[in-house]
Amino acid sequence: MKSALVLLLALGLSARATAGGEDVERGQRVRVTTTAGERLTGRVLEMTADAILLELERDRGSRSISRTEVAGLETRGARSRSRAAWSKAKWGALIGAVSGTTLGFQHEQIGEDGTSVGGAVALGVWSGGLFGGLIGAAVGALRPGEEWVNVSPRVHLGTRDRGFSLSVTLEF
Repeated sequence: MKSALVLLLALGLSARATAGGEDVERGQRVRVTTTAGERLTGRVLEMTADAILLELERDRGSRSISRTEVAGLETRGARSRSRAAWSKAKWGALIGAVSGTTLGFQHEQIGEDGTSVGGAVALGVWSGGLFGGLIGAAVGALRPGEEWVNVSPRVHLGTRDRGFSLSVTLEF
C-alpha cells in the first residue's frame, strides 16, 4: 500500500498533459472538446495547471479554457503505415466493389460458358473489391498522413505550496 502511494506521488510530479509519453508544448496544434460540447482547434499559447490558452484557428482570436471544462484533448500525430494502409484498403475495396457491379450489367452472357448476369456481378464485386483494396492499401502505406491522438490530461489534487502533489490520469 505504501509503495502504491509513493508511485502515485512520483507520477504526479508532472504538471503537463501527456500524449503517448509526449508533452503538449507551446505552439502545438490541439483540438479541445469542452463539457458544453464545443470543439475548438488551435495552437497552445500557454498551459497552466488551471487553464489552457489557445490561439484559435481561422483568425477567431484566443480563448482561455478552464481545465474543469475540458472533456477531451487531442493532438496531431503521425499515423502508422499499417493503420493508414488498412484505412485506405477499406475505402478502396468499397469503391472497387461498387464499381465492379457494373461488370454484370454490361453483357448478358460473359465467357464461353455463358456466365449469368448474377455471376458476372459477383465476379465484378469480388475482383473490384480485391484490386481496389490492394490499391488503397498501397496508397495508405505510401502516404500515411496524420491523425488526431487523444491526450490524457493530468488533474492535480492538493496544493503545490506544501511541496507535494497527487495526480490522477483520466482517459478520454
